[in-house]
Amino acid sequence: MDYSQINRDVVESLEKDLSFKFKRSGKYLNSGNCPECGKKSAWIKIEKPITVRCNHKNNCGYEESVRDIYPDIFENFSERFPATPEEPNATARAYIEHVRQFPLLKVGDWFEQAARPLPEGDYAPVVRFQLWGGFYWDRVINKTHERALGDKSFFKKNIKYGGKCWQPPGQQIEKGDTVFIVEGIFHAIALWLCGYKVVAAFSSNNLPTELIEEHKGQEITWRLGYDDDPAGRSMVKKYYERLESKDEKVDVALVGGGNDWDDLYRAEKITPDFIEECLYRGRLFTASSIEEKSYHWYCKKRRSYTVLDFNNRLYSVHVDDDINKQLSKFIEDQKQVDIEDSDIEKETPKTIEEALATDRGRELFNNNLDENSISNCLPKFLYCEIDQETTDVAYFFDIYLPKGKGLQVALTGSNLESPKSFNKALLNQAPGSTFDGSENQLKMLRDRWFDNGVKQVRTIGYLGYDKSCQTYVYQDFAFHNGRRLKVNKQGYFVAGKDRIKTGFKSLYIHNNKSFDPSWIQDYYLVFSHLGMVALAFWMASLFAEQIRAELKVFPFLELTGEHGAGKSTVIEFLWKLCGRDDYEGFDPSKATFAARARALSQMSNMPVVMIESDRRSDSAKKGAFDFEDLKTAYNGRAIRSTGAFNRGNETVDPPFRGSIVIAQNDTVDGSPALLSRIVHCHATKAHFSEKTKLLAQQFERAAVEEVSGFLPAALHKEKVIVGKILEDYPKFDAEYAHRGEIHDQRVVKTHAMASAMAGTLPILFPSLTAKTIQDIQHFIYTRAVSRQGRLSADHPEVQKFWEIYDYLNVRLVTDSESPEVYANRAGKVEAQTLNHSKDTGLIAINLIHYKQQCELAKVDHPDIKELKKLLPNSRRHKFIACKNVKSGIDDDRARYCWVFQHRDANKGAA
Repeated sequence: MDYSQINRDVVESLEKDLSFKFKRSGKYLNSGNCPECGKKSAWIKIEKPITVRCNHKNNCGYEESVRDIYPDIFENFSERFPATPEEPNATARAYIEHVRQFPLLKVGDWFEQAARPLPEGDYAPVVRFQLWGGFYWDRVINKTHERALGDKSFFKKNIKYGGKCWQPPGQQIEKGDTVFIVEGIFHAIALWLCGYKVVAAFSSNNLPTELIEEHKGQEITWRLGYDDDPAGRSMVKKYYERLESKDEKVDVALVGGGNDWDDLYRAEKITPDFIEECLYRGRLFTASSIEEKSYHWYCKKRRSYTVLDFNNRLYSVHVDDDINKQLSKFIEDQKQVDIEDSDIEKETPKTIEEALATDRGRELFNNNLDENSISNCLPKFLYCEIDQETTDVAYFFDIYLPKGKGLQVALTGSNLESPKSFNKALLNQAPGSTFDGSENQLKMLRDRWFDNGVKQVRTIGYLGYDKSCQTYVYQDFAFHNGRRLKVNKQGYFVAGKDRIKTGFKSLYIHNNKSFDPSWIQDYYLVFSHLGMVALAFWMASLFAEQIRAELKVFPFLELTGEHGAGKSTVIEFLWKLCGRDDYEGFDPSKATFAARARALSQMSNMPVVMIESDRRSDSAKKGAFDFEDLKTAYNGRAIRSTGAFNRGNETVDPPFRGSIVIAQNDTVDGSPALLSRIVHCHATKAHFSEKTKLLAQQFERAAVEEVSGFLPAALHKEKVIVGKILEDYPKFDAEYAHRGEIHDQRVVKTHAMASAMAGTLPILFPSLTAKTIQDIQHFIYTRAVSRQGRLSADHPEVQKFWEIYDYLNVRLVTDSESPEVYANRAGKVEAQTLNHSKDTGLIAINLIHYKQQCELAKVDHPDIKELKKLLPNSRRHKFIACKNVKSGIDDDRARYCWVFQHRDANKGAA
């Protein structure tokens, strides 16, 4: 079977990847940007594109498998290489050869292709290795099936593998052999292909005692090569002591660096020199005292001074230079003994290294060794955290005490500057931990921590989507390209080449791995079209950044309705779907400017819900909230701007990363620029019944732990949902514009996007019919027509204001000298009551006077404070200014009036 297409896909992806910017040169892609050191030193073979490497091995050493860079290429092998009657093992063979990179000529008959049932009823192809007694071990091939099954490998039910193991078929263990014991079958195959005898124990909790007993007394060296992680290390030490107590030959090989044997095989790193390094790490790990550990270190490094850890303490280790003279004298003495005892065959050391390896050499070493405890704890450097907004740097360590679990702490650069500051930081952050070393010893530790490269983790100050690495980041889970990422033991996520975490801890997002969409029909029955539009908007808000990147804007949603119409129930339930419990929104009129700015920046690709922000208050109050300030959020631009905390002229303009939802009893009024950005839905009680009341109570009581599977389900479908919106939007945009009822292009665009969002609902709710979706989209179109009408008319309260003005302003009089008289058709005389302007082209109204006249006429007038907010947007008569006017109806007295231009007259002077 031809697997070359995968290689071509990998090379094509590498050439298109702007983060690398490779240049093709003969058989290589060269001069790519190294993600670690930033230099144009990354390269990979075109013929065999397995690992991207940096040329600067000593100073950088970056290496990354293409499987980790482009996991999508290596997913769904069953579609790319399906099994056929002629080749029933086709998918498994492709997986073994191309993903694991094991040659089929050598291992092709060790396995077979089988299938495991999926929860939805389908089957997942697996690679199956037969074991004993009809039992087997399966490895799932497709990543999507791994997620569906919840794991990547399985044994046949009821297997008991304690004391047992798997061996490469045909392997013969003979007297005096060295046999690796590793955990996984693939680990064992990797070592076997490199020429080593090996068995797989399946788990760090298993030692193949049956095999060991079978070869007892045959001088086999059992080489413990379990995974180099905390679980593996803890068991290796027990197995080492157990085998030593049984007089078995045993040593330990630790790979270091978090790699597995099969990873190292693919990177072509399993060499004799590398195995020796593994054994050296094993000797240090199994040392029973600081003296023994120092001895193994000195035999390898041959330096006189260092700092070593033992039993979670730090020691300074100094070996006197006289040891070399003493070892040389020992060699000479042995030569003399050999001359005198020439008849006795003895191994005589000829070099310092050989002499050091003898019992006498070890004795001389101990005599020249001076070790002192310099810290009662073991600090292990983890990574460097860089705050994305402040650029502050924190150094994260695990601090281990001889007794007790490790504690993770974050230190500043100044904490690592001197022994005194380091000791003080340990005492403050890791109770009981101290450092009593010297400046030189701390420098030695710093060099060890930092010289081999520092893992840099970027911290974002919010929850949700990070555009730079295209990853959704929450406290304990993340999503990247539709795949769930687990937080690692060090507290951050790895997404491709990026390491990222969130520093925002004020709220927690729940998530349930399973999603049940069966409630959608009841939801539609209870909350009608408003609820469905809100649900579609909420789901699309999870991808607001991606949609804005393509369409440049993202609409606002306004939900209004009388008290008890269900707005709060809808919103609180939608928040539960997204993992946020017991929350509706925040009231911007209660918040300070700084608090509003922070509330708008806490979440990315999530709605920001503003509730009851229409409460009547004086809009002239300093710092009062104005919806007009939100207009830039439509395009994802900054809503606020602050001065950077430095001595320069820089400003900080954080982009808006979410969506806007406005929920209140009364509708928003504002400029046409603001209103055209809003999709408005009004809740009524017309469809309420006893049945809907009971169902609504169920949604009120829904537990966030049960329904929060909606969020991961939607993020899994990121590409499908975004793609559907981008595909459907142009159709609705053209259709709405063509109908001719809507003239404002922004209203067309805003509502066309909302209709495209509604079209994505069946992706997560397949029970919704096409008719239902069409009804919802028609409802959205009617809202667009209504919005167009609103743009051409005044706010209802303003309309009421002018209607009362028309009713009260003109009265009949008999005095021909009365101000501003007009002859009507009946020959009678009319005078104005409310308009103080002498200019017939202007209207000047004193609101206190207006209120008094309404009360005298027993007319219910609009709230004056509310009018002050609404009148500047008057369309019937254009607002000009608030100023003092010489009254034409009150003997030329100065009255403070709201001045408007009469719609039927040219502008004049008041």
